[in-house]
Amino acid sequence: MKSKYLLPHVYKKIGWIISIPALIIGIFHLHFAERLDAYRGFPWLEPVMNTVTGVILIVGLLLIAFSREKTEDEYINKIRLESFQVAVLINYILLIICMLFLYGLDFLSIMVYNMYTVLLIFIARFNYLIYRNKNAV
Repeated sequence: MKSKYLLPHVYKKIGWIISIPALIIGIFHLHFAERLDAYRGFPWLEPVMNTVTGVILIVGLLLIAFSREKTEDEYINKIRLESFQVAVLINYILLIICMLFLYGLDFLSIMVYNMYTVLLIFIARFNYLIYRNKNAV
């Protein structure tokens, strides 16, 4: 069955090129920018950078997740579907655990990460299974 919602394979490379720097910049903003006083003199820049970085990261992850493989067949579609199901399940299990044990700003931080975890878990699991199956042959 041919999926009509997948992008051409070239978009996967573009997604990786966009996502990796955005992920590094996003981690820097969340964990180190305040400690290093990175926005001294430009306090308006922090929310702008957070928003732009978040949007770029989501676009890059979507390009990776919704791009075809070089050889797209039924088995790849099966792995793709199972990886999405596992990613959603793991994401919501982690969210329930966090809801039960975290409060306040800690929970807010988890919700920020939660925006990206479904795509990150899917991409990690899907690419791992593709890699494992190519090496098994």
